[in-house]
Amino acid sequence: MIEQMFIVISFAVFALGIAGLVSSRNIVIMLLSTEIMLLSSTLLALVFFSFNVNGQILPLLFTIWAIASAEAITVIVFYRYLITSKSSLDIKILSKLRE
Repeated sequence: MIEQMFIVISFAVFALGIAGLVSSRNIVIMLLSTEIMLLSSTLLALVFFSFNVNGQILPLLFTIWAIASAEAITVIVFYRYLITSKSSLDIKILSKLRE
């Protein structure tokens, strides 16, 4: 019963991450929504492998947490750069910079 609740919570948080990714045009919000999706997948993996007590899930979880923390640092650095350069955070305007 408890595992089912965590699975439902994980899917709900993942759905919120997808909704934030699809509905926002702000690059920082999109990257943070991706991080929310990563962390909800970590919760789901933790629930599925909770019966495995020999610790084989730990390298996978540490890898996912390392990727999520690196992404959070990237978001902070990217945000600071865009704010100091007085650029827009709109993804449509940022895609025009490539052209």
